[in-house]
Amino acid sequence: MNYKLTDQVCMFSIDKAIYSIETIHKCFYWYTGDFDVDINSDGESIYQVTMSPKTNTDCDFAMVIERVKQNLIDFKLREIVNKETQTIRELIVAKAFANYEMEAEMPKTEVSDPVGFNPALI
Repeated sequence: MNYKLTDQVCMFSIDKAIYSIETIHKCFYWYTGDFDVDINSDGESIYQVTMSPKTNTDCDFAMVIERVKQNLIDFKLREIVNKETQTIRELIVAKAFANYEMEAEMPKTEVSDPVGFNPALI
């Protein structure tokens, strides 16, 4: 990942071979409260992400760049774990919703009423 700072605008160049578009969207979504974020595809190998503050106040882009780097790694790791555990999760869900028949346990003895009430006579 490369970045370039110009007049309160930070432009990131992110390699498509390393980060998926889903990972990039998940990462930069969290910045949309404070920044205008544009994500574009620049050719076949690079995503171009542009961030600019929504307010005219000065922004500490050094801190933002470090957070973006950490968040990209975090969301990439989540994507890896999600792919690796997908089969296990599908098996757990299938097992949870599997139809199985239970034998209904019926009393082995005859039910009697000490008062003499017989519901069959109603």
